[in-house]
Amino acid sequence: MANQTCAICGAEINVFQSQKLTDGTYICRKTCKKKGFKDYDYMHASLPAVKAHLEQVELGTKLWETYFIPRLKTKDKSQKLEVFYPVYVAPDVGLMAYVETRYKIFIFGKSQIACVYRIADLVGYDCETETKQNQDGKTETVTWCVLTFRNTAGLNPVKIRINGPKSFEKIEKYFNTLFGIQKTLGNAKNTWKSQIEAAKSLGAAIGAAVKGETEGLEDKAADAAAKLDTAVYGDRTELEQKADAAIAAVK
Repeated sequence: MANQTCAICGAEINVFQSQKLTDGTYICRKTCKKKGFKDYDYMHASLPAVKAHLEQVELGTKLWETYFIPRLKTKDKSQKLEVFYPVYVAPDVGLMAYVETRYKIFIFGKSQIACVYRIADLVGYDCETETKQNQDGKTETVTWCVLTFRNTAGLNPVKIRINGPKSFEKIEKYFNTLFGIQKTLGNAKNTWKSQIEAAKSLGAAIGAAVKGETEGLEDKAADAAAKLDTAVYGDRTELEQKADAAIAAVK
C-alpha cells in the first residue's frame, strides 16, 4: 500500500503509522493522534472533528494547569475541587476537567492532558451498566457515568467508569444541587412555576407571530427560550460568566 500524508502535519506515513478517519483522510499516530485522548473515537471521526478535539485538548491542558492543579494543593475552601476521578469540578471558576494521565515507563515520566468544559454546558449525566465476561470467564457488571455537554465540539460525551449505582447517585446529587434542580416536594412548586412562566412566554411569542406582529418578536422568542432553558436546566448564568472569564484569561 502506498504511503499516505498526514492531513494535519503533512508528514509522510505508511499503513502502520497512520490512522484512517471516517472521511477517508489519514493522520499520523506518532504525533497528531498522540496529542488527543486515547478514548477519542478516531475511527468514526472526520478530519474537522479530530482537529476540533486536538484544539480542545490544547486549550483544556492549559486550563487544567492554570486552574485545577493549583486547586489540588490549596487549603482555600472557596477553591475546593469536587473529584469524580478522572473528572474534576471547580465551581468557583465554572469549569470541569476530564483528565488523562500518561506514563512513559510504568509509573515514571508522568504527564497529563485534559479536556475542560463549562459546567453550565452539562445537560446530561446518566448511568449506564454493561454486563460482560472478565479475563477469568466470570460475568461482571460494569457501571459508567455518561456526561453530555451542549455547545461542545471535540470529545463529547464523556464516559467514565464508576463503582456502581451508588457512585452515580453521588454524582447526580452533586450536580442537581449545583444547578438548583431538586427532586423534593418542597421545590416541585418552584419547578412548576418556572415551567408555567416559560410556557406563557412561549405562548406570547407564538401568539404575536400568528397575529403578524413582527416587532419585538425575536426578543420574545429569545426570552421564551431562556425561560424554558432555566425551567429545565436551572439558572446557570453565574456559572457561565465565571467560565467565560476564566477561559478568556488563558486564551
